[in-house]
Amino acid sequence: MAKVVVTGGSGRVGRYVIRELGGSFDVLNADLRDAGGDARFLQTDVMVLDEVRAAVRGADAVVHLAAIDYDWNAAPEKYIDVNVRGSWHVLQAAAEAGVKKVVLCSSVSACGLSEMRSDWRPQFLPVDEAHENRPVQAYSVSKILIERMGLSFVHGTPMDVVCLRPLAVVLPETLADYLAFVDDPQRHWLFYYVTAEDVARGFRAALALQGLRYGVFFLSAEDTSHPEPTLDWYAARIGEVPPLANPRYYRKNPRGAVFSSLKAKQMLGWHPTSDFESLRAGLRS
Repeated sequence: MAKVVVTGGSGRVGRYVIRELGGSFDVLNADLRDAGGDARFLQTDVMVLDEVRAAVRGADAVVHLAAIDYDWNAAPEKYIDVNVRGSWHVLQAAAEAGVKKVVLCSSVSACGLSEMRSDWRPQFLPVDEAHENRPVQAYSVSKILIERMGLSFVHGTPMDVVCLRPLAVVLPETLADYLAFVDDPQRHWLFYYVTAEDVARGFRAALALQGLRYGVFFLSAEDTSHPEPTLDWYAARIGEVPPLANPRYYRKNPRGAVFSSLKAKQMLGWHPTSDFESLRAGLRS
């Protein structure tokens, strides 16, 4: 695939994706503003279908990152409007242009477990892509809708679609804030993360994959951001530990992640490279 259009390439994660793809593809950054760098830029609002059509014309693949992030604390209807309608525009324009593949940026939120509701906890550990999805919040619902829309285009067109579900993306400039969040002794959370560098490599791996019409993949670090063994803090912070789909995983890696990236490893050839205790130590040094 020679030409790849990245929507939202000027965003925090988008800049890492642009940089990762630049050595292998002719990359066009389609965004509201230009963040600089070597990639060509075309001002594009994903809410304007004709602008998206212009951006994807002649493209071999599209990486769709443009969206309103959960951290923006937007109104519920805004998440649905921008994230869902913007993604539809990208999928529709790509199909019309004969684009071979679209890689959608979904989220761990698509399964609903990020919401930390008392009525919806992991049904087994580690959570994988076969786990049931029960999102309730608008941002989470927007992400599961994006995945379903992608599948509809696979059913109706020759275009391949891959949906990546990054966990909480940690960047060097956000690490301190993330640490303050997870180190709260009262924090009721699942302590998941992935680095921006690893997420960018996930998108490159998804573009390189051949022969898959549709797929959904978690992108998770191999460990958690909690210093204690996973099953210990889970019991103390969350409650009764659910059945273990792979008990050997936590025996081999006591601080193993709550979300599994095994599918991404096996099918995409993607492997996380981070170690959170090393990230923590590097910030303190």
